[in-house]
Amino acid sequence: MPLLVGLMLPSVVCAQGPPGGNLVPNGSFEQAAKGPNTFDQIGFAEGWGNATLAQPELFDRQASAKTVGIPENTYGTMAPQDGERYAGFMAWKDDQRRDYEGGARDPFKPGWNAYSEYPEVELLQTLEEGATYEISFHVALAQNSDRAVAGIGALVSPLKLAYPNRGFLKERPQVVTEEILAERGKWMEIKGTFRADGDERFLVIGLYPTAVFETRRITEGADNQYAYYYLDNIVLRKIDPVGP
Repeated sequence: MPLLVGLMLPSVVCAQGPPGGNLVPNGSFEQAAKGPNTFDQIGFAEGWGNATLAQPELFDRQASAKTVGIPENTYGTMAPQDGERYAGFMAWKDDQRRDYEGGARDPFKPGWNAYSEYPEVELLQTLEEGATYEISFHVALAQNSDRAVAGIGALVSPLKLAYPNRGFLKERPQVVTEEILAERGKWMEIKGTFRADGDERFLVIGLYPTAVFETRRITEGADNQYAYYYLDNIVLRKIDPVGP
């Protein structure tokens, strides 16, 4: 079942926009300058980069299974949702330190440094003021994740984000899920609609704790202390409401 989030409009809709309707270039990461051979190479996918110093991954069938291969890689085993490649981002690295007062029940407490990755791309067109848009994308929690989070969403920004840190973004996204996405190894669709201010040009996907930040430990065996999500099939379309 898709996750319906954001400002949902009760109407029949008709897609508009460029050929194919999708304003996201290379939304399934199929076009790449070259194949990745290690971590932090989202920039090999044409048009894509990162909104902070933390760099997401590009996954490829020809890459090593020890790092960013498909279907097997460092984070788990996953086939693409669409096409032959996908991306991935660390939504949350649970930076913990020993809590000597917490006892055996809760021996850890939050550390000092937040860490999160944000894939970013420039849209094919600037959004139109007052127009309604629908965005959808697919994420899957990697099997080796021992954390899961709510607050995965999509921000459409008038400015290209380039923060000199590796922490959480403080912006509020147009579309976000309040559900903790805790099922490992399954593609889940996040989908919602919103009205544009008219100057948005850049799309940033990731974790938005200013909107919602709920976490869950799902530790089995060794604790990797992270929530890592694969990302694929990103679509942003202009739609026309029809009816009451």
